[in-house]
Parts: sequence; C-alpha cells; structure tokens
Amino acid sequence: MTLDVMLIHSFERNAYRARAMHDFLEFALNKQPEERISHDEVARWAGALDNWAFYNVTALEIAIGYYRGELDYTFCDGAMNDLWGAVQAGFGPGNIQVPEPFFEIYLAFDAGEYHRKPDKSDNPVADFTNPLIAELVTRLGL
Repeated sequence: MTLDVMLIHSFERNAYRARAMHDFLEFALNKQPEERISHDEVARWAGALDNWAFYNVTALEIAIGYYRGELDYTFCDGAMNDLWGAVQAGFGPGNIQVPEPFFEIYLAFDAGEYHRKPDKSDNPVADFTNPLIAELVTRLGL
C-alpha cells in the first residue's frame, strides 16, 4: 500500500471516528435529563465496552465542549458518570486498566460534585472542575 493510500485510509478512519463521537454526543444530548446512558447504548456506539479509544475521544469531546461553553456541567458530569459505569463493565478478568485521558476528565467532573466546606459556601465546579478542564485543554493543545 502506498503512503498516499495509507494517509487516505487514516483520514477516513479518523473522520469516521469523529463522526461517530459527534453522533454519540448528539444522541446523549437528546436524552431527557433524568435518562441515563445505558451500557447497551455505549456498546452500540463504541462497538464494545472495552473500546478505550471510544471513551478517550468521547471524553475529550465532552471536555472541549464544556471548556468552550457549548455543554453544561450537569450534562457533562452525567455523561461521564454513565461512561465510567460502562468502562467498569468493560473490565475483563484481571484487566482493570483505565483509559487515559478519559479517567482524568472523569475525575475533573467528579471533583465538581461535592462541596468541601460544611456550610457549602464554596463552588466546587468553579473551584475544581473548571481549572482542571482548562489545564487539560491547554496542556493537550485542544
């Protein structure tokens, strides 16, 4: 196979993956807020629950959308929680490898879920999630 043909195939695969992630996020955004993303739905879009590339690319799209103000915290946190459940379901016997940067993004949204001050006068999303996502986007040059 020539270099040109390999580049075309690579572009087609990347374009397909980008479209699949976009379609998955559109699907997730169109669910009612109280509806969860099921493992079966993740498997339908990812091809398998242990498709770490799917989780990484999807998490990056969520982080970028959040950073740009296109996606809100509630949606992103819920989607990442649902995807985390699917990641855990995809662990095989003796294999508890966690995809990165998926896990870093999951932890960034998780950090916004709870207050650190007893009187709840802090803002965990602004204090923790926002800087973590901004640092990740900047570091990865996204």
